Amino acid sequence: MGRARRVMARSNWPVFWLDKVRREALRADAYLVPIRWFIGIGWLRSAAEKLFDPAWHDGDTLRDFLGAEAQQGLAAFPEFGTFLQTMVEPSAPLVSGLVLALQLICGAGILVGTFTNAALLIGMGMNLAFMLAGAPNPSAFYLLIQSVLFAANAGAIVGFDGRMLARERSLLIAARSADRVPRRMDRWCLGMLSGLLAVISIYSLAHGTDFSAAGAVSDPALVLGLVTALAGLLMFVTSLRPYTTLVVDLSERLANRQQAATESERTSYGGRLEDHQRHHSYR
Repeated sequence: MGRARRVMARSNWPVFWLDKVRREALRADAYLVPIRWFIGIGWLRSAAEKLFDPAWHDGDTLRDFLGAEAQQGLAAFPEFGTFLQTMVEPSAPLVSGLVLALQLICGAGILVGTFTNAALLIGMGMNLAFMLAGAPNPSAFYLLIQSVLFAANAGAIVGFDGRMLARERSLLIAARSADRVPRRMDRWCLGMLSGLLAVISIYSLAHGTDFSAAGAVSDPALVLGLVTALAGLLMFVTSLRPYTTLVVDLSERLANRQQAATESERTSYGGRLEDHQRHHSYR
């Protein structure tokens, strides 16, 4: 069967791929694909904007941004602001090139669904850094959406990750179908990541300054604390996937066993009834 599909793919590849996309689009979680494309295009747009900006390559744009953030004291907490001034700002051209390259890689991977989970983790790391620097908009939105896409394995839907599942086993690199149980190392890494996000959330909330209803949404520390708490919860739930899969499997086995017992009882009852009728007909 697999050989026949490969021969069909080579001989009539447009029809084969259109049929594959059609089947992927009929999946229950296919609604995540437009969201994934939106995030990927967003990263590529941001990278294209920087690519044609000479001031970005020279590091001047990044220096101006860091200088304004330091002057207004917008960093989520003072320690990170000191790190930006002493380590990042002197290396602005190098950091600018690194950010541009990561945005290109991240956007392309998310858009076409190739090594999607690695691209999502890179994007989440950049959004976390932007929020720590005091720029929660739109990084908070991006961080939450990318966490949902990571937990939902969105790269396996209308993406190349679905073709690479047999080769790449790590959940941290490529998305996996829902029926594939993550490896123990992946679960440990996701657990540590959720713990790290929880620590950042608690530390950020402790540095919040404006807890009013109107000011909380513009306080970088409070926004960072809330978003990292939600993202950490999603990572923790993802790490528990093998246990939820085990519970589902056990419930399905019990349901199948009960159904088999019911059918067996009906069959035996039908056999006894047929014997009883045959006995009365002989009499």
